[in-house]
Amino acid sequence: MRDLSLFSLAARVLSLKMTGEVGPRTFAMLLAHFRTVDNILLAEVEELQELPGIGPGRSKAISAADNNLDKAQAVLDYLEASDTEVVSCLDERYPRILTELNDPPLLLYYQGRLPADDEKRVAVIGSQEVSAEGIADAVDIARRLAERGVSIVGGLARGIDTAGHMGAIKADGATYAVLPCGFNQIYPAENQPLANVIVKTGGLISEHLPDTPVNSGRLLGRNRLIVGLSRAVVIGEVSAASVGTLDAAQCCHELGKLLFVLVGERTSHYNKLFDYGAIPLTSPEDIELVLKALV
Repeated sequence: MRDLSLFSLAARVLSLKMTGEVGPRTFAMLLAHFRTVDNILLAEVEELQELPGIGPGRSKAISAADNNLDKAQAVLDYLEASDTEVVSCLDERYPRILTELNDPPLLLYYQGRLPADDEKRVAVIGSQEVSAEGIADAVDIARRLAERGVSIVGGLARGIDTAGHMGAIKADGATYAVLPCGFNQIYPAENQPLANVIVKTGGLISEHLPDTPVNSGRLLGRNRLIVGLSRAVVIGEVSAASVGTLDAAQCCHELGKLLFVLVGERTSHYNKLFDYGAIPLTSPEDIELVLKALV
């Protein structure tokens, strides 16, 4: 029997993910049954097969995960040497607020730092194609929040997300960018300089290995982490094409988090947000409403 204590918790979880293709929901089921990640790794094929949704092929793959612990640890050691830290959902450093999700990531990769559990955080997000006024308002509200000690969360996307990060940086505040890809595939590429600054003021966070490219599923999957890490969400200007913004609003609704929308001239594109219970902010000066949500 291998001495599993020679490998970090993150390596043990990564081996299950890489070899057994274990995702958040399967991992939760396995952990509920076996109690510890070590017990999962040492489980016999026959015992794994008894669990719902795990057939012969899947059980063999999960059972083989302990044979790839050296590979998983080598991956993590390489990442650490390149200034990328990794934390598993079982580690104390893992943001507890993410455990409120139905599918919290098994692993978080980060550069810079992770948010502290007692940190006040607000997401500032919105459309990529926006007006100059929309950008200015998003920068302004993020700056005002950061000046009051609130960290800003976004997705490093063009438009409102970028403006939110910039507003926090203008106020010498902290900001966190959740990526829909790995750190070696920054999206959009033109925001690489911004990503470099964010690492120094807060952190870049991803649930994907560094070479993972962006795709539509990962873009939407990122939204639950942006919302999950935040105590409240402020949506800036939106457009008819704001699928991701609406998805984030739905996440807010499902998690019971307060949702605010910064409206100038109200358009029909805001209607769905109000269906999700969004509270209108008529200008960036209305941040007191947002701050009250953080008490």
